[in-house]
Amino acid sequence: MSQTPRCPACGSPLRADSPDRMSAGNPGLDSLYREVRRIREIAESREAADGRRRIAELSREVAELRATVARLRGSAIVSVPADPAR
Repeated sequence: MSQTPRCPACGSPLRADSPDRMSAGNPGLDSLYREVRRIREIAESREAADGRRRIAELSREVAELRATVARLRGSAIVSVPADPAR
């Protein structure tokens, strides 16, 4: 099964009449295009993993902030002195 050649810059499929298709049949350029595509795929997967890690980190921080706010609200309720005028 043959893969459709893709532009190494944007990943879009190259048309048969595209000037970029001049590499078709040139094993050196074809392997270069495959390598560029592989590097782009690795970079994209790393970006996705970094994004997931950042979301998890921010979610932990939000949970910690919520716990702090709840603790502060609870201590504020407990530490309010009774009104001496009553």
